[in-house]
Amino acid sequence: MLIQAQLEHRIRCCIDELNALVTGQGCLLTDPKVLHKSMELDELILLAMRQLQPAGQAAV
Repeated sequence: MLIQAQLEHRIRCCIDELNALVTGQGCLLTDPKVLHKSMELDELILLAMRQLQPAGQAAV
């Protein structure tokens, strides 16, 4: 459960950082910093989805 809480926290932080880059600093969605943070968020979400997948179900 602790790992899930840490993952949730990392996802929330990543979203907040993306928000700060785009709305706070005015970075474009094509800015390398935004793209990097977006890819990091994607990886965290995929990790969270894999952890929620039932043990007997094969990954897609």
